[in-house]
Amino acid sequence: MSPVDLADRKARFDDFLEERMPVLVDFVRALGFQEPHRVLNEPHLFIAGVESWVEAQKVGADNRAWLASRIGYLIGEYLVTQLGGHWLLCERTDSRYFGRYVVGGFHQARNREAVADPMEAGMAVVDGREKLTILVEEIKLAVLRA
Repeated sequence: MSPVDLADRKARFDDFLEERMPVLVDFVRALGFQEPHRVLNEPHLFIAGVESWVEAQKVGADNRAWLASRIGYLIGEYLVTQLGGHWLLCERTDSRYFGRYVVGGFHQARNREAVADPMEAGMAVVDGREKLTILVEEIKLAVLRA
């Protein structure tokens, strides 16, 4: 694995933040959801439907990262709204998430340092290793227990 260029990750963070919301809305709109803008404030309403759609897909190498990022955005927004967190760049060199865009700063967690990696979780869903509805609840419980 290549070393993390933290300066580059910091420089790209604002673009990441700006991109995620319109991309997520466009994604759920393309899947046929009504009122796709609601995904930004009420992502929990979309979890089961997105899970059903993902499970019906044949995901190839050419669209794996594309889909995982959208699932990651959904998981991240779910955690933000459910636990009062926010997106951030993990700068803790002792963390396995170092250099990644994660969700942390959870108001409802006992451990203020707890973070979750929605993009890693999104990849697990796309690869079929995890079910979206179960995974988001597991992550939520893990954060609350951290």
